[in-house]
Amino acid sequence: MSAYFWWALAIISIGVLIWLVAYATKAGRNAQSVTTSEHAATDAEIVTWVEANMAKAQAEGPQSKEQLLDRLDAGTG
Repeated sequence: MSAYFWWALAIISIGVLIWLVAYATKAGRNAQSVTTSEHAATDAEIVTWVEANMAKAQAEGPQSKEQLLDRLDAGTG
């Protein structure tokens, strides 16, 4: 009877260890996925900000040499 108890305990212990490894692996993947998503969101915000500023500069910037000279003469350049 004692041998059955120890074998059952060994099998249960191995099962628990396998479950813990699987759980830790899944938790690590989820944490990595969240970190990657946060970095992607930050990168997207930076790209959006740069593109918006470039569009604004292009829209408000001088279109010709005469417009540039007019802006510099007006003191807004």
